[in-house]
Order: sequence, then C-alpha cells, then structure tokens
Amino acid sequence: MTIMASASIAPESGPPSRDDADVPALALCLVCGRADCAGCDAEAPRAPRAGATPWETDGGPRLRRLVKTAHLTTVDGEAFFGGLGDGSVSAALAFAVTCEFLAILSLSLFWAPVVYAFVPGLVESAFEGERRQGVVLGVLLCVPALTLLMVLLHVAWALGLETGLRVAGARGRTLHCLRYALYSCGWDLVTSPFGFGAGLVTGGWDNATTELRAAFRIPRTATNAYLVRSRQTGERTARRALVVAAVITGGLVLAGAVGLGVALVWAMI
Repeated sequence: MTIMASASIAPESGPPSRDDADVPALALCLVCGRADCAGCDAEAPRAPRAGATPWETDGGPRLRRLVKTAHLTTVDGEAFFGGLGDGSVSAALAFAVTCEFLAILSLSLFWAPVVYAFVPGLVESAFEGERRQGVVLGVLLCVPALTLLMVLLHVAWALGLETGLRVAGARGRTLHCLRYALYSCGWDLVTSPFGFGAGLVTGGWDNATTELRAAFRIPRTATNAYLVRSRQTGERTARRALVVAAVITGGLVLAGAVGLGVALVWAMI
C-alpha cells in the first residue's frame, strides 16, 4: 500500500499572509519518498498471511510447514497448546489427516520388510495365486481406513474433553477443542518412521531422538497446558474434564473393539 505523508510548505520568514493558506499540501510516499509515486504496493512483494500455526501460514512448502508444526506440538507442546488460539478447524483437520496418513503409510512400509525378513513364507504365501489381488486391495484400503479411524479417535477425545469441561462448569468452545485434538495428531507423526526420518534430515540424530522422547511425555503436559492456560480453567475442573473424556473415549474404543470382534466371528462362521 502506498502511504502518503502530507507536509505544508511554509515561507522561511515574514509575517503570515493570506497566501500561505493557499499553498497545497505536498504528498510524499513513505516507501520511496517520491511525490509522484503511482503506487509502491504494486511493486512490493506481499507478506505471507500469518496464521495461528505454521501449518496455517501461507508461504513455503507444505511438507516443511507440516514437519515444523508437528515439531512445535511435540518439543514445544506445552507452549503451543497453552497458547493455541482460534482459527480454522478445516486447516487443523487437513493437518490431522496428513499426519495420520503419513504415519500409517510409513509404518506399513517399515514393517513390511521386517516381517518378510523374519517370516518370509508368510508374506510369500499371502501373495500367491488368487490371494494376491485381495491382499493388495486390502493394503490399499487399510491405510486410508486406519487414517480415518485415528482422526476419529482424536475427534472423540475432543468431544469427550469438551463435554467434561461443560459438565465441570466451563464455557463451551467446541471448535477450539477440536483444533486442540486435531493438532495433537502431530504426536503420532513424530513417533512414526516418517517423523523420525524427518527429524534426522532437519536436525540430525540428536534432534530426532529428542523429538521421539518428547512425544511420549508431552500428551499429559500439553493437555494440562491447554486446559489451564488456553481454556483458563482451574486444576479441579481440568481433572473432571479429563475423567469424562477418558470415560467417553474409552467407551467408544471398547465398543468399536467389540463390534470388530463380532464382525470377524460372523465372517468366519
């Protein structure tokens, strides 16, 4: 944007006269200092849009923003979630889906050769004859299905936590709680082979191992920071919310496991 500064030109000496008021103001551009500037905003590069997280900030490769945000949620998770502000839930959902997809895909690619090295006959028999097409189709469907399942678990945790907060008397902020839970998917990415490899590339062995250790201890401290600092609740309210969230999420996981077991038994019969 062209910013103009106005300055009135006054005579060096002498008493004021009526003609002084007729002198037009001199408009100077504060960017280039010229009076005949047509507009520096057309030439100046636009700054990237600042978002609530690196993932939501325009500019830079998307993969780099993904890794940086996952790093912040893990190594600096207490400050990240304690200061988490309002923003786009759809952006947080895209972050969560990308994290879980890369985490599950990298786990699959990591364990496949390990299983083949120890039990080669099992892998070879799975890809023999008519089984090959079914196994390939199952693998292709398994990664997105597990991705969706993991994201839904994080969403269930958010809804349980929000329910607990409201039961404890806190003001409801469902969308904000969803952002917290969806960005916590960064922990899953860091603990995956993809996350460990990204840590090696960006900061070496020490950085990768530091992120991995932090990912196992950050969930509790980050959640407490979110509840106490971002949601501004007391410790008693935070404990109640955590209990309700654990009961709701645990119930959903148990119901899902029972349903899967029943489905498998029914299929075998």
